[in-house]
Amino acid sequence: MNTSISPDRYIVWDFEGTLAVRRGRYTGALETAAGMADPAFLGMADTIRPFLSGTFPWHRAELAHSFAGDAEGWWCAILTAAEGALVALGMDRSTAAEVATRSREIYLDPAGWEVDPQAMPALVQLSAAGWRHVILSNFAPELPALVNKIGLCDCVDHVFSSGLIGLEKPSAALFRHVARVLAPHRACWMIGDNPHADIAGGRAAGLSTILLRPDSPKHGLSVPCLSAIPPLILEENRP
Repeated sequence: MNTSISPDRYIVWDFEGTLAVRRGRYTGALETAAGMADPAFLGMADTIRPFLSGTFPWHRAELAHSFAGDAEGWWCAILTAAEGALVALGMDRSTAAEVATRSREIYLDPAGWEVDPQAMPALVQLSAAGWRHVILSNFAPELPALVNKIGLCDCVDHVFSSGLIGLEKPSAALFRHVARVLAPHRACWMIGDNPHADIAGGRAAGLSTILLRPDSPKHGLSVPCLSAIPPLILEENRP
């Protein structure tokens, strides 16, 4: 039976934690940078993390941010909080400022990112069945460049970064922005690892959703790994 579809329908994918991972996320990058300056900071990620609570733009997803398209503006609050955390933990301010700046470079270094080994096969299988792909992530403005450098761009038509747009998932305005860019084509699925940002946000926008995590949600579809997604979508859309 033919399961191909019209090539005007999109799957929207989250990025970090879904298609690719960086061990320790940003806090891990900050710990690495701090450890390069002072080895005493190695292993202190859990101590550093509470100082960063509430500083990331997606912690204020209900707001439209003034830094849309401004990478330095996006990073300002995060690096200021990082510097403050290091000072509070005993690092001198001059060194802490340098470390915070370096943490950004480390976080965005493609060498620190690992594409899920099941990501490309899943994207390719779905593409062969007629689906097109976009990435929508609460992430730094540098996301399109990072996606390109880690080799995902060949399967993805658009990369939407909240840091460039100035809106965060699960904002309805962000999903409307994506819909306007894709028009006249249409997004049908939202896939991600965050029940609030990806799943609740996607469902509110009228998308079918798949939660990528081993425990099942109370409502909707959930899978433990990316390889389970193509059969699920192809079966759901079988004529």
